[in-house]
Amino acid sequence: MMRLVLIGFGEAAYNIASGLKAEGLTDIGAYDINAENPALNGLIQKRAAEVGVILFNSLESAYQAGDFIASLTSANVAYTVAESIIPYLKAGQVYVDMNSAAPTVKADIAKIPHVDGVAFCDAAVMGTVPGNRHKVPMILAGDGAEKFETVFAQYGMNLTVLDAEAGGASAIKMFKSVIMKGIPQLMFESFEAAQKYGVLDTLVGSLSGSLNGKMVEQLADTFIARTMIHASRRSAEMQDVVTTLESLGVDAAMSRATVKKLNQLAEKNWADKLGPNGDKLNYRDAMQFFIDK
Repeated sequence: MMRLVLIGFGEAAYNIASGLKAEGLTDIGAYDINAENPALNGLIQKRAAEVGVILFNSLESAYQAGDFIASLTSANVAYTVAESIIPYLKAGQVYVDMNSAAPTVKADIAKIPHVDGVAFCDAAVMGTVPGNRHKVPMILAGDGAEKFETVFAQYGMNLTVLDAEAGGASAIKMFKSVIMKGIPQLMFESFEAAQKYGVLDTLVGSLSGSLNGKMVEQLADTFIARTMIHASRRSAEMQDVVTTLESLGVDAAMSRATVKKLNQLAEKNWADKLGPNGDKLNYRDAMQFFIDK
């Protein structure tokens, strides 16, 4: 049996395999359906030869050969690929899904019928693979997480195991995306208006004064409780922002959504519920109040 077989041998799989090879993992195989495409076959063959990865001619021969079967295809086919493999695995094999699929998809994959002794690892890749290669941070969940970490941490992989069922790791990646993909949209909305006013650099400087050097925990402590308490006033301010943006021909979708969320917070009258020292609550306590009430 090979230690690792990759299902899908695109850029991410190639980079991870390359890094693992450099760390001394010699028995790596791969299967990629695109190897049947004349336009892509040459690149797949070239990368495999460069890294020393054995290419399999069929999906069946690939998954039968590995201790760990790692899927690096795409989110939209993650379940379909898993469904074509997991029922046929043998006890001792671990299926690892590294695709950026929703946590519900990962949870559904874990429920695919399989024989006793087959395990599943939900692996959330938390950074860019090119450049980081096998050392890209990954968060793991599911009944195969500890086994995967035990074997591959020794090859330099940056792995964190959660005490959570399959889906837990991918949930973190998805919730992180709310922030990391939302912030650029806020920048576009704000920066477009600032550019039209000719004050972009001054705006960035002002933001730097508010944000630079702050840890995420500090920002959360500053934002969460105070936003709950002052939601009504901030909603009115943001309505003026919307009016200004739209007068400039800027799509104010993010700011309009902010007004809506602030209005929802204002309806809860958090100032009374949190008390006179509510704005001093840390983000954990504030969020617990938010959930409980």
